[in-house]
Amino acid sequence: MSTTPSTPRLAGQHAGYVRFQLAAFRAKLRPSPVMQGVAARLTDQNIADLAAYFAAQPVGPAWPGGNAALRARGEALFQQGDAPRNVIACAICHGADGRGNERLGVASVTHQSPGYALAVLRELKNAPSFGGIIHPEAMRIALRPLNDNELRALAEYVSRMP
Repeated sequence: MSTTPSTPRLAGQHAGYVRFQLAAFRAKLRPSPVMQGVAARLTDQNIADLAAYFAAQPVGPAWPGGNAALRARGEALFQQGDAPRNVIACAICHGADGRGNERLGVASVTHQSPGYALAVLRELKNAPSFGGIIHPEAMRIALRPLNDNELRALAEYVSRMP
């Protein structure tokens, strides 16, 4: 349960998502010199064990404070999207509560720090095509029409969503 704004909260994250991300770091498909170094030393069993451990932990509390107006804009984008601009609602895949879907491999985004959430949204929006790996590709396409202020709004909302 990270309280550091730049470190993800893994408590309550779906095991399949954690396994996928650690494998992506280990294969150097996801950028992060720190995580690539950590993941390089992990066996498949280590990854499975870590994923099971984190999935069994309760999701932590929402981050305190924040900007109410920005959060409201993020909530609208998350829950309804913006149809005239072809912006899909995040809730379509991540669920109205942001908890994702283990069966489909969709991450829980609830209560990540605003800074970490924004960094990941930017990373996914600006990522090159992963050549058919569905989740990063879907995120890259879904985030394409959003500007940086809208990414900030989404990060504000997911960090403090009910």
